[in-house]
Amino acid sequence: MIGFNILLHKEWREALRSGKFIWLPAVFLLLGLAQPLTAKFMPDILASAGNLPEGTIIQIPIPKPGEVIAQTLSQFGTVGLLAICLAFMGTISAERRNGTAAWVLVKPVSLFAYVASKWVVQCFIVGFSFGLGFGGAWYYTYLLIGPPDTQAVLISAILYFCWLMFICTVTITASAWLRSPAAAAFVALGSSTVLQLLLGLFEDKLSWLPSGLNAAAMSTLTIGESPPWVGSIFVTIMFVAALMLVSVRGLRKMKG
Repeated sequence: MIGFNILLHKEWREALRSGKFIWLPAVFLLLGLAQPLTAKFMPDILASAGNLPEGTIIQIPIPKPGEVIAQTLSQFGTVGLLAICLAFMGTISAERRNGTAAWVLVKPVSLFAYVASKWVVQCFIVGFSFGLGFGGAWYYTYLLIGPPDTQAVLISAILYFCWLMFICTVTITASAWLRSPAAAAFVALGSSTVLQLLLGLFEDKLSWLPSGLNAAAMSTLTIGESPPWVGSIFVTIMFVAALMLVSVRGLRKMKG
């Protein structure tokens, strides 16, 4: 890939300058810490809210450690995905609009190197953010609720990160084809929502979808075992490779 190292260095500098290494990890860390704290202290929060009859006893069973971490993943799947799409919706489209992409692509660099450099940096930032938030949730769950099953936690983390990598790739592809960053974010969020809805409606037949990784990560934490996920891993890898080529095609169309 011609020019990959130079482009990778450019993307690192751009990520540092834009503050993505600060605010995106902060979002995931906040989400990761909030769930175990809420699960532990929700009865106290409700009791101190007032306007309750005298002598009222609030009994809310504290969820199991695995359930708390699964609820954290659920928060990552809503607020976290939104933050990812907003952070990277202009990965390519913004550079197309301000002319940076045209200036870079006239240099002796390959289109695939241009896309791959963005994908590597984006996946690293998302992985770092997810690891920080997930690690915070794991630690506070251990302190406040109890020790979760280590093997289940690690497996679920790997599966969910693969799902996030897929969403990163969709965001890049949408950004390569659409000139509007907002439209790219909408496509990425819409794609994740549709895939999860399809899995929910046809779970037995469509467990191989990339969204099956999300479901497998949740099941591993809540029931201690996950549905078969090897097929989802394979399909996700194929989708990522195909989307990268589609992104390159979008850039080639722009150049042409």
